Amino acid sequence: MKNRSKVYLWMFLSYVGILSVPILLGIVIYGYTSASVRRQAEKLNTSLLMMVQRDLDKEIDNIQKISARMALDNNVQMASRVKKDFGSEDQLTLYHLFNDLQAIAMSEEFIEDIFVYFNNTQKVSCINGNMSSAMYYDLYYKSEDFPFEKFKDYMSGFHYNDVLSNHKKSGGDVLVFTMTILYSDIGEKSATIGIAVDYESIRQRLVSMKWAEGMNVLVMDENDMRICADQDNAESQRLTYDSLTAGNHVMRDGEGKPYIVSAFESNKAAWKYVAITPMALIDGEAKEIQRIAVLGLFLCVITGFAISGYLTRKNYNPVKMLLETMKNHGGREIETNENEYQWLNSQINLFFQEQVNTERLLSFNRKSLKNYYLIQLLQDYYDGRPMEPYGIELKLDYNVVILFESDAKKEDIEENALQKFVITNVFKEMCLKYFYVEMVEIGERVAAVVNLPTGESQYIQVLKELAENLQQLTEDSFGFVSKVFIGSICRGLDGIHLSYQQAYDMEEYLNLLDTSFVIYDEVKNIQPEYDYPVDLEEKIINAMRVGDSRQAVQTMRRVFDMNLAGQVSTNIYRCLIYDMIGTLLKGANSGGYREAARELDLPDQKALGPVEEVKRQFEILLVQICTKVTELQKETSQDKTLSKNVQSFIQENYMDPDLNISITGQHFDMTPAYLSSIYKKQTCGSLLDYINTVRIEHAEQFLEEGMSVVEAAERTGFRDSGTFIRAFKKKKGITPGQLKKKI
Repeated sequence: MKNRSKVYLWMFLSYVGILSVPILLGIVIYGYTSASVRRQAEKLNTSLLMMVQRDLDKEIDNIQKISARMALDNNVQMASRVKKDFGSEDQLTLYHLFNDLQAIAMSEEFIEDIFVYFNNTQKVSCINGNMSSAMYYDLYYKSEDFPFEKFKDYMSGFHYNDVLSNHKKSGGDVLVFTMTILYSDIGEKSATIGIAVDYESIRQRLVSMKWAEGMNVLVMDENDMRICADQDNAESQRLTYDSLTAGNHVMRDGEGKPYIVSAFESNKAAWKYVAITPMALIDGEAKEIQRIAVLGLFLCVITGFAISGYLTRKNYNPVKMLLETMKNHGGREIETNENEYQWLNSQINLFFQEQVNTERLLSFNRKSLKNYYLIQLLQDYYDGRPMEPYGIELKLDYNVVILFESDAKKEDIEENALQKFVITNVFKEMCLKYFYVEMVEIGERVAAVVNLPTGESQYIQVLKELAENLQQLTEDSFGFVSKVFIGSICRGLDGIHLSYQQAYDMEEYLNLLDTSFVIYDEVKNIQPEYDYPVDLEEKIINAMRVGDSRQAVQTMRRVFDMNLAGQVSTNIYRCLIYDMIGTLLKGANSGGYREAARELDLPDQKALGPVEEVKRQFEILLVQICTKVTELQKETSQDKTLSKNVQSFIQENYMDPDLNISITGQHFDMTPAYLSSIYKKQTCGSLLDYINTVRIEHAEQFLEEGMSVVEAAERTGFRDSGTFIRAFKKKKGITPGQLKKKI
């Protein structure tokens, strides 16, 4: 050691010092084990009994509270005043009492049954219904050891938190906690409340709390009745309630074998909780630990010194090699007051500090240049510069851009940065298994440029699955869902800007399609078809004019279905919303509601929401306008019963070819001119026009159902098809035949 160095000596001594620690600890453990195990057993018994006391006392306290509450219950008090038998007027009280018992039993799983024994009527009300005391006894407690007379005498006596142990007819034992009603106007023991707890449920709780199989846990009452976790053994049979005092006691059985008896008194009942632990169980554990400790000490001493010498020789050689290497590369000489480790530490720290600073600066500059150039590729066309100096690997011929947008609020900078960091790293890791990919943050979004070997559309499906996996992973692991926009596959580096622009423009389709995932190839071929016929608009306006919200909503839904069935472009969607707002304002104005534009919350045609949400918004607006129109018209003309009756008459008789204003006037005992004047005043419309409108609307419905033009004319009251065709074209703008072809 002297020939080597101080480091060699200190290395060996350190190994020996480390070896001495487990040896000393083993000696201490060896001497402490037996007493510690015994103390631990006593603590375990104490903790066990505290748990038993807390658990069972809690249940007893709960039972006593339920008994006290039931004793003061109004239904129980009322039923206890009845003598001889319950009459029909008492059935409601018994029904409410039955419901109360059911509710308590369902909320308390420890309780098996709750019943009230009425001494005056010899009736019992329990969770299974109301019955005579004899029937209740026969169903649940009938036995030779406990006859009915004894049951009746016990229930008729005075009880205050007493416990009755009995055998159930269905098998097993039960504990019944009883309390006689304390308050009674008639001054006698008129009712007894009983709460039954299954003996086995208490035993199972004791079994679940034992910390060793060889011990026994039991509950003993003042009559020496036992509720045991296991079958009674010889030790438990010798114990009596009066002989047990609180604490831990060492006792011996008939053969002189010791065992520990731990006892706790219940705070809620005349019970004692007892744990019996054989001393052999404790000593067996201690002896096993002692044998292992001795064996461990022996192995430590034998192998420790050999390993210490081997490790000292082996670990010093690398130190020597490092010393020579550092000295050969310009390291300073070792000073007198420092050893080899101190010298090596100072030289290595100096070397790595210089290396880290250089690498950090190069890495930061390289990453900044790479991100800057990627953003240039996305936002502008490729300028022909080589990409290798920037570390960008886009070697294949085709590229596609994917944009990810986090759901964090813009003002929450830290959350936004965290979500973008997760998206960047997770998606890049997923993608590198299949493609070259470059990721860059651009504003509030993360852009991924994926390099593909060909322009086949199958790659879009693969990227879609990867992006969906990313959404699922971020939602499950990080609690957010990113929005995804995928452009089309474009050839060459100059196609990156085009794919980026396509993905960037897809944000409007999120609300329209009610999704968080939009692919350009799936929406690019949407044709801008738009169909909002004038007759449908007039139909909506006419319905609004008379306050008919049902007809207006039905026609509006038809317009939406015609234009928004399947996929639709955002421009068509905006146009429809714009026109529909105009229709609402026209209808409101025609009905006299001229403040609609100022008072109503109209949809914003610039911010596109989901289709179903916009439909609901328009339906609400239609109902609001029609309601307002109806209110305004009531103010100007209080009674519109006549116009409604006229409309109902026309709806019922539109198929009659003779139906006209004269026939309608005869039906209501009015001249045609006077009836037309009243109708126009109340509805702001022409009566003749309404007759033609009803006929044309029903004819249109028949044509849509496949009926011929002639049949539709006959069914709607037109005398010939020529008159029908002229009226239909005037109203709808097309002939019936053209409508059938369109359908």
